[in-house]
Amino acid sequence: MNVTSNGVQIRVPAVANLMVDSKDRRNPNNTNAFDFIISKNQSIFNGFFTRIGATEVVLEWNAPNISSNLKNNTIRIIITGGPTVDTTFTDGFYTVADTLNAIVDRLNEDTTPGRFEVIQRFGAYGIEDTVNSDDLTVAVSPGGTANLATQLDLQGSGTPFLYLFDPDLRPYRYIDFISSQLTYNQNLKDSTTSLSDQNVLVRWYFAFDIQSPVDEYGFPILMGYEAFVVRRLYNPPKQIAWENNMPIGQLSFQAVGSDGKIVSSQGSEWLMTLQISEN
Repeated sequence: MNVTSNGVQIRVPAVANLMVDSKDRRNPNNTNAFDFIISKNQSIFNGFFTRIGATEVVLEWNAPNISSNLKNNTIRIIITGGPTVDTTFTDGFYTVADTLNAIVDRLNEDTTPGRFEVIQRFGAYGIEDTVNSDDLTVAVSPGGTANLATQLDLQGSGTPFLYLFDPDLRPYRYIDFISSQLTYNQNLKDSTTSLSDQNVLVRWYFAFDIQSPVDEYGFPILMGYEAFVVRRLYNPPKQIAWENNMPIGQLSFQAVGSDGKIVSSQGSEWLMTLQISEN
């Protein structure tokens, strides 16, 4: 007797990629690569998939770490018995040494050449009045900002020596890539110690994988002090649950900085690969 068995064919769950390029934003008036919407005539992705995860990001960073946009381009120093000196920086990339040298140059221009120097005392570099030994005070910069002084972490106001304790000139310590449409079905919500909470695709930390080089005074040249193009893999990626009967239509993308605000790209772009899976 011949017996025929009719089995059910089982297809191995599939995996696909969704590639995102910030340059694909089609509105010519939208110059910010960190806040845009992508729309296509058809759905961006169809299929009965159940999970999404960002596997890699390439960040093409070209936003200056000192700029009028960040409101950290001016620092004011008051000299006791002397002038108030403002040092204003053109938008650009600066190391800690660059800023110290520029401030000293400006102080010497407004007083006496050679009077102020960058000096190391008690294991710390700083700015000293080497001639008159007048007290120096860091004041609120023009426009009501003191961001650069805060970033340089200048200490010792009211003394002839202003020293740097823990300077950090990075524009952001991290940025969060966000797409509310992709995290809509996420049941397990992200959390943070920050006051600002949102579900994220990935967080990009402004930190190199290897030890940073140092400037002429020994301060590290951190990520963001120079333009860079860096690729970062997320393995394993964060797995975002997805309802398998929902296509991916219009997508919006934002990047929020460590200051809680939308990042201003200033010529920067980014790429992301999202893995779409059926299991």
